[in-house]
Amino acid sequence: MGGVKGYEIMEGEAPFETVKTAAERAVKLLDARVPRGGHHTVVLDNKILALIVHEAFGHTAEADLVISGSVLTGKIGRKVASELVTIVDDPGPEGANGWTPYDDEGVKARRVVIVDKGVLMEYMQSRETAAELGMEPTGNARAQDYTFAPIVRMRNTYMLPGDWDPEEIIAETKHGYYLKGAMGGQADANGDFMFNVQEAWLIENGELKEAYKGATVSGNALDVLSSIDAVGKDLKINFPGTCGKWQLAPVDGGGPHIRCKIIVGGAR
Repeated sequence: MGGVKGYEIMEGEAPFETVKTAAERAVKLLDARVPRGGHHTVVLDNKILALIVHEAFGHTAEADLVISGSVLTGKIGRKVASELVTIVDDPGPEGANGWTPYDDEGVKARRVVIVDKGVLMEYMQSRETAAELGMEPTGNARAQDYTFAPIVRMRNTYMLPGDWDPEEIIAETKHGYYLKGAMGGQADANGDFMFNVQEAWLIENGELKEAYKGATVSGNALDVLSSIDAVGKDLKINFPGTCGKWQLAPVDGGGPHIRCKIIVGGAR
């Protein structure tokens, strides 16, 4: 299953606006420097958070990987993130790229509350993994097509919003970086990750001062999620893609702006 839309898809982020934004970013960063590397306070935009939640955290909560051994194995009921963090995997909303009313084992899909106020609550399950773990299936069994057996997959995975305006988060940050736009990278079952960032801005006394290019972010998902001390109210589920875990599956994700601590890669 996946998102089902008509021409109304153009009502979202229009292609010409995307191209315009990319062109403006390219010009702006043409003569930009590389940021100073280190462990920094950062404000992450929706798209970088979406990538971390899906790639570095979400896969570790898929029950087949939990059974084989992930950073979340045996941690149900334990604190794995800041109490400001609630992460869900949702079969909707309708039109999202990972829209799944029923999974490919015929299970009615439901919202999976993976983390509730920082506490790990449940894993994403198929019938097979649920039976092995003594739990209930969650509607997360998906197959690329009829030639593949269904396996545990995410659908639309995102962090719920908080109370902060994004501008307020930046204004209340004395020193750090504002990181925008996610590109490729890698993550593993331990929650360790490294992702490329499209655009970085130095924050000094609550103001954006200088643009940087060539930044990366890295760290461990649980460490980053545990360091979050501000969560924006600007939830966006607008990071559609195709997940390649052994098979191809349409997925979506997102979240609000957040403030956390993370390793920023750049110049020494």
